[in-house]
Amino acid sequence: MKRILLLLAGIGLLSGCAAVAPRGEEPMSLEPEMDLGGMPVEATAPEAAPPAELSSGLLYQLLVGEVSAQRGELEMSAHAYQQAAASTRDPRLARRATQIAVYAQDYTTGLKAARLWVELSPDSIEAQQSLAALLVRQGRADEALAHLEKLLGLSRDGTGQGFMLVTNILAREQDKRRALQVMEALVAPRGDDGNAVFAYANLAYLVEEYPLALQQIDRLLAVQPGMPRALVLKANVMRKMGRDDDALAAYRTALDAQPKDSALRLGYARMLVDMERLPAAREQFRVLGKQLPDNADVAYAEGLLAMQAGDLDQAEKHFKRLLKLGQRGDEAAYALGQIAETRNRPAEALQWYGQVTDGNNYLDAMVRSAVLIGRQQGLPAAREYLHNIELQTSQQELRLRMVEAELLRDAGQREEAQQVYDDALAQFPDNIELLYARAMNAEGMGRLDLLERDLGAILKQDPDNVQALNALGYTLADRTDRYQEAYDLVRRAYEQRPDDPAIIDSMGWAAFRLGRLAEAEKYLRQALDLHFDAEIAAHLGEVLWAAGRRDEARQVWQDALKRNPDHALLKQVIERFQP
Repeated sequence: MKRILLLLAGIGLLSGCAAVAPRGEEPMSLEPEMDLGGMPVEATAPEAAPPAELSSGLLYQLLVGEVSAQRGELEMSAHAYQQAAASTRDPRLARRATQIAVYAQDYTTGLKAARLWVELSPDSIEAQQSLAALLVRQGRADEALAHLEKLLGLSRDGTGQGFMLVTNILAREQDKRRALQVMEALVAPRGDDGNAVFAYANLAYLVEEYPLALQQIDRLLAVQPGMPRALVLKANVMRKMGRDDDALAAYRTALDAQPKDSALRLGYARMLVDMERLPAAREQFRVLGKQLPDNADVAYAEGLLAMQAGDLDQAEKHFKRLLKLGQRGDEAAYALGQIAETRNRPAEALQWYGQVTDGNNYLDAMVRSAVLIGRQQGLPAAREYLHNIELQTSQQELRLRMVEAELLRDAGQREEAQQVYDDALAQFPDNIELLYARAMNAEGMGRLDLLERDLGAILKQDPDNVQALNALGYTLADRTDRYQEAYDLVRRAYEQRPDDPAIIDSMGWAAFRLGRLAEAEKYLRQALDLHFDAEIAAHLGEVLWAAGRRDEARQVWQDALKRNPDHALLKQVIERFQP
């Protein structure tokens, strides 16, 4: 009996329905949480319910519900809790049944449980919200309308939270037009209620009906000029419509009204970054840095923007301030390592990289350290360092093996690099990234048989792999006489990425090898216009030379040589035709 009582306490009958997640999942907390529509809701006190008699049937249902949840059999768990809720009419069990059913995406059981929950707790915001969300998810927005109205009535706190919840629920309706009709029905009787009109505009924005969103925002601003959140929404709508200058103007109007609103200025600064207007963004972050001197996110953004502008002294200052604040230390140390590398201070860079112990930059810091150690102490020391790095995932192991092979390849030790790739592929069979890297290494060794084998293995897995199609097609055109096969492969890549200069260059080269000089020239000039590259220029010159236009060929080569005087392939081509 003691074990049964302990189990019942764990499943909530004696302690207010504590949630238990299936093994391997995070617990589903029933306290302040995310609602079904994705918005946080305020915690509600556990619904009062008369104590249920613990009959053998109820005990069985509760045990089935809990054990099924522990085993990950969530549909069975939800069904058991729904039956227990129906027999006891306990709102706590109805709540739990609803949440487990939603987690299991068993919306039929969830709907039954939510209806019972609303019946037992009609004034519960969470219950009304859950039932409305489930109805919307099943495409029954008309039925949800009454519960959304009830939800709004229960949320009359002046903050607009009720309409925020409604917006998030309706945004998940598959029929976007129907969602807008339901919102319009909710907004219409409320006249010019600012929260209602804003919610309508926000929903229109979320479902990508931008002209309607703009119309409702202007309606709101006509009643409440300068309303900051309306202006911010207007800026976001304008951004989506491609009207960047108007979007920024809306933000500036809001900031003129509330220049000390740091959240508003932060949104403006982020939009500037998104538009790649970095000098202006940096100026806004400077202001934010004065308003929020201890804000780590602002200091980090200031440092990154200073680095981008080449102002390394200021960048260093901001990142060291982060270290003093004791926040974002790993990111700051990584950035300081990059600054030290840029200043050609390898020992200092290694010290900073060594302070990166976690986070997204951990592996990059270790890789940069290996590169620096290789330059200072030699390749064996770099490889030993890589082998001693503590790894947490198989993806990190894959990345380091790729780096080791690349270091060997760059040092001209391609046979050793090939062995590293072989060992890595034994650990990660058929990995496309490894197969491609090994193929490119084989190309440098002159082993076209190995290159064709690995690129063919990629295309067997992924027949439309653009990289493999282009690499194999170009190599066959350049190194063999299988010109038509090469052209067909490159064509398949070109059909997927017609604006990629490298692929356009391959098209030109394959056409040239087939003797189609006019077509080859067209592709190569297009590639060179999109992106200047000395290898493309070398190819174009060779095509012009073959067409008898030698002066033009010389001019193309000389122009490219001025921009890339040390380019090996370009110099080889010029030497071949002009000894």
